[in-house]
This record gives sequence, C-alpha cells and structure tokens, in this order.
Amino acid sequence: MQSRKELKVIILDSGIEIEEVENVKIIRIKSDNYSLLILKDYWPVVGEINGSISIEGERNIRYDNINGFYSLSRNLFYLIIKDKGE
Repeated sequence: MQSRKELKVIILDSGIEIEEVENVKIIRIKSDNYSLLILKDYWPVVGEINGSISIEGERNIRYDNINGFYSLSRNLFYLIIKDKGE
C-alpha cells in the first residue's frame, strides 16, 4: 500500500459525526503528559489524548478539553473523540 501524498485527517465524534480535512500541514497535540507535532510523512503513531488538538491547513480546527484516541499511518490521521469537555 502506498503512502498518501498529503496529510489527511478523519475526525470521528461520539455523536456519530464524521469530518474529513484534506491538505493538512500541521497537527499539534497537547495532552496531560506530552506535546506532539505531526507533519506529513511522520512515522506511524497511536495514542490517547487528554487535552487539546489543533489541525492546521486549508481549514484550521481546534478542540480543547477533549478525551480521545488518535492513529497515524501513511499520512492518514484518525481522531476518535470520546468526550468533549465544556
């Protein structure tokens, strides 16, 4: 299987919503115990997030106070939001 040329994000919300974001430049994750900056061609990673995430590209999206999980492989980033803090 070949890698995508651009970074793409798929957001799955607990409310059964699916959102796709194309041509992402940077993903910034700030969780309780770590901070992570993900760019195109970053190595595969899986993790849990308890904090905030910022997705920057053609559209900018930011979620604060979320709990969830993420996975990145071959420039395809999945964000599964378990809970959104208010």
